[in-house]
Amino acid sequence: MRIIDYYWHLSRDCLGKLLFMFALATKVVTDYGKVLAQVQPGLHGLPESLLPHSKVQIRTAIFTLLENLEPEHTALKESLARGYVYLAQFVPDADAAALAALPSSAAPGTDLANSSEPAMRLMNRIKLDMERALEELHAFGGYASTN
Repeated sequence: MRIIDYYWHLSRDCLGKLLFMFALATKVVTDYGKVLAQVQPGLHGLPESLLPHSKVQIRTAIFTLLENLEPEHTALKESLARGYVYLAQFVPDADAAALAALPSSAAPGTDLANSSEPAMRLMNRIKLDMERALEELHAFGGYASTN
């Protein structure tokens, strides 16, 4: 086999793998988008069991697409960035259940407010994770226009 044939075969194989990777990333993000369309994301926390793929797979897919989209696809990049930040709102099912069990309001200083301290910590953790996600996006390439 000539060296040029070897490199041509190698580049064709790499292109096939790259196309497969994009197709997989697109499927993962599309599946995640369908979940987001069905829920109303908020700081209350959503159960991870709603996710069609693991958080790691979704993060990786979003970054794969962000990294390879052409610059003129700003609206798509911003949607992907929002989805990346919203991913922080998906928490373990037990944590989501604890947050869902909270009444919508508790008077400060009441026993109810004191008993909800773990839930308040969870809400703060979600907010912190969302801030970290924004920082990651800024570090990655400034795609964090999530207004």
